[in-house]
Amino acid sequence: MKPGEITHLSDDENYCGQILTGSYSASLKRHIAESIQAFRRFDQIGTPVTPYIAAWREHQKAIWYEFVSRHFLRIMGCGPSQVARTFRHSVLEQRIYRHQPTRQRIVENIISPEDLAGSRTDYRREVKRKGITETVYKCRIKNGDVIWLKDQAIIETYMEDQVYLSLGCLTIVTKEMEADEARKRMEAALRKSEERFRYQATHDDLTGLYNTRYLYKELDRLIEASHSEKRKFSLIFLDIDDFKTVVDAHGHLNASQAIREIGASIQAAIKKPACGVAYGGDEFIVVLPDFDKSQALDMAEHIRSLMRRTVYLTSRGLEVKLKASFGVATFPDDADDQTALIGLADRAMFRVKASGKNAVRDIKTM
Repeated sequence: MKPGEITHLSDDENYCGQILTGSYSASLKRHIAESIQAFRRFDQIGTPVTPYIAAWREHQKAIWYEFVSRHFLRIMGCGPSQVARTFRHSVLEQRIYRHQPTRQRIVENIISPEDLAGSRTDYRREVKRKGITETVYKCRIKNGDVIWLKDQAIIETYMEDQVYLSLGCLTIVTKEMEADEARKRMEAALRKSEERFRYQATHDDLTGLYNTRYLYKELDRLIEASHSEKRKFSLIFLDIDDFKTVVDAHGHLNASQAIREIGASIQAAIKKPACGVAYGGDEFIVVLPDFDKSQALDMAEHIRSLMRRTVYLTSRGLEVKLKASFGVATFPDDADDQTALIGLADRAMFRVKASGKNAVRDIKTM
């Protein structure tokens, strides 16, 4: 390309760049001029893709365009000199796709508007190293519509001028991305539904504690661990004292709320792997892995003390004090199967009921 042709391009009112009019090498100017002519011819064909030539310098954050297609200007609703700023401010989200050979999959990295400014430097460093870029932009354009643009480009380096060129094309992929978003929303809803069903299968609706289905499976697991690893575990069986008086005085809805709050007291008193179980009505079981008899008795006293200090139903404008009777049993000291173990803890609790309530006992100390 002759110098006169370069001058002709730089004087063109549609030229929006800096290189043809700046202090850059002749080789770079010639390359830009040839690329602009080629891209213009391609743009005039009227293809669905939107060609562009972008540039930036090593130590400058701003990017500028040497060439922008007519279609891109129409999308952004601005002139050539404003397109870099307009496009930058239109971006709502940037998605970068990286291939991970070790995992045989494509990883999607979503960059929010808040993180875009800080990530640009790292992203440019990566594309300079790879020599190619593929990303998708979610943009809100001038008329308020949201569109998705897929950007594919090769990166060229001109060390003499400290300039990097991005020669690429943008393709509108709004329908594809909206379909992908809809698929992801559906998958997320399905996962949430599955998680809810799994939770409901093992948890009590009222208290959020585990249910008896979980209890029996957990006891089977603990018994197996006890046989193979010689580990003990204990149960606390507790029943609320005189709970019928709460129902009679305050009604079933408030009684249900009281049960919910007692469940919260149990949950607050224990730490994993211990777990609370809503056994039925106003009865609860606490499973204590690796607790011997003495430790289980101490935990039962801790729960009893916490309940004694707690005022229930304050959220309903009431002040209700509740107490409970506690029975404790330990595997394998007291029983060698789950049915017998629950039965012994239950029997110890009923003996507390018979002897005055609001206390902790195990079957061997009665």
